[in-house]
Amino acid sequence: MKLINLLLTLSLCVSMPSIVFAEGEEKCEYPTQPPIPNGRKATEAELVAAQKAMKAYLAEGDAFIACITEQEESWGDEATPEQKEMVVRFNNKVVDDMQAVADLFNAAVRAYKGKK
Repeated sequence: MKLINLLLTLSLCVSMPSIVFAEGEEKCEYPTQPPIPNGRKATEAELVAAQKAMKAYLAEGDAFIACITEQEESWGDEATPEQKEMVVRFNNKVVDDMQAVADLFNAAVRAYKGKK
């Protein structure tokens, strides 16, 4: 169990590519943030493409949250406080990242509209 918690902690600290809870258990893929163009320099087509990428990213974030929640539920009463804490940390991190990407995209759209 300590090894699992150590692996979770290390993966949380190193760009979060994915979480493998234990050998043979589910692997939850941390979503990769899409690039958001500079709204003052971007074309409309670039912003439309960024919007599609952002929507896909948000869907991947929701899938990641569902995956870690499902994994936590599968542990049932055997989940340690440390495991529960790691799930909360990963959940909060992905939600914060998703909000930051949405904010950045919205700022790019405002900048694009302001340059006209």
